[in-house]
Amino acid sequence: MSIFLLIAACGFASAEIPKAKPSPCALTDAEAAGLNGNASIDIHTVSNFSKTIYSLLTAGEFEQLDCIADSTRSHKETFPGGMWKIHAVYLGLEKPPVHPTQEDWDIHMQLVRKWMLSRPESITARIASAESYVNYGWDARGPGFASTVSASGWRLLAERTAKAKQILEETSALSTKDPEWYVAMQNVALAQGWEPTAKQALLEQAIKFEPTYYYYYRMYADSIQPRWGGEDGEVGRFLRKAADQLGGDAGDIVYFRVAGYLVCLCQTDQQLNLAWPRIQKGFEAAEKRYGASPENWNLMAHMAVSFGECETADKLLIRIGDQWSEDVWLDSSAFESAKQWAKQIEPVIAKKRPAEEAAEANLQTAEGQTYKLVFAEKIHTWMQPCIEELAGKDLGKFELLIKVGQAGTIDEIAGGGLSPVMPCLGRKLNGFRQEKQVVFPPPPQPAYWVRLDFDQADAASAAMK
Repeated sequence: MSIFLLIAACGFASAEIPKAKPSPCALTDAEAAGLNGNASIDIHTVSNFSKTIYSLLTAGEFEQLDCIADSTRSHKETFPGGMWKIHAVYLGLEKPPVHPTQEDWDIHMQLVRKWMLSRPESITARIASAESYVNYGWDARGPGFASTVSASGWRLLAERTAKAKQILEETSALSTKDPEWYVAMQNVALAQGWEPTAKQALLEQAIKFEPTYYYYYRMYADSIQPRWGGEDGEVGRFLRKAADQLGGDAGDIVYFRVAGYLVCLCQTDQQLNLAWPRIQKGFEAAEKRYGASPENWNLMAHMAVSFGECETADKLLIRIGDQWSEDVWLDSSAFESAKQWAKQIEPVIAKKRPAEEAAEANLQTAEGQTYKLVFAEKIHTWMQPCIEELAGKDLGKFELLIKVGQAGTIDEIAGGGLSPVMPCLGRKLNGFRQEKQVVFPPPPQPAYWVRLDFDQADAASAAMK
């Protein structure tokens, strides 16, 4: 009886100890940890995910890689913030990390070929191989201007991208489909210099397959930038149309995502012709749908600096803290410079805010609407010669706030923006202000603020407030 009770007690004791759940895809604890970071608080989560994927490739764990990719693809998994996990899988597979040597490339290409041959039904292996071939081709070409590329560089780029295209075309026969297939083919199209109609047709096929996979739009937008032969403003027109067709929050999120990828501190918005209000809507929609993430804060702060939106930049930079993104800022000095800029400019913006509020309040009254028409006519008269002098140039956009005195003088001028119209118009307005000339009719009340918003897109008849 004692023996029986002892056995029973041991049985009950063991039943009370929960069994450890097997790791999905037979991963080790370290591998699972690398794939399961929290992107809502850690800026390194996505990069750690991709690094773990690459470590599985180098270890020859092809079955585990297929298991992970199949799961993330079939469930359309995203990180907090909205980044697709299947894309992060391919980021870890498309090339060797850091600055690869020829030896690194040789090992990498052997691995992806071995994976593709050993698991011929793996769509992940095929797409990873195709993307690797394209990147291997660009590596042979080098980063310089076309005139600096050697004959062998051009030949290897052509051969390797042709191999990538062949793999992708063969892959299309598989029953499993993957949105990244289209991104890989877009990479081929860029490397091979496809005609615009062919690139457009590929994009339309991609959108039909998975309309919210925003990496398609990024690739296409990049391919029509001026550096690839596109026109100034073409990116903005494309992105606006694509977001409008997608519609709602989904369209706004795509707009924000693509803008965040394209905008850099060394590039002017005039080249891209992007709309800051639409970017804001997309950021807010992404945070509402997918939750907060340091990656999105960095993207938005970076764009705010580029657009001169210091108030937004300052708030986001504080929110970011030490979670700055190397992919976005490149190095810590750029990030710290942005923080200093935002702190220095924010007090100026804070001082301007009451003037903006007063101008908006004035516009809400019937007499304010009437005064606006008279004011607009005067401004147009002074601004037109400036616009004519700048014929053919990008006029940009600016905001101008004018406080009109009781007799119709210009008492104060505020505002900002990047536009060659501003210096020309500003000289005239400052001349009137310094000489205390009466240039407007008496306003409805003393110290009356009026706002002018000028945009290149509406140069003939600027929007007045």
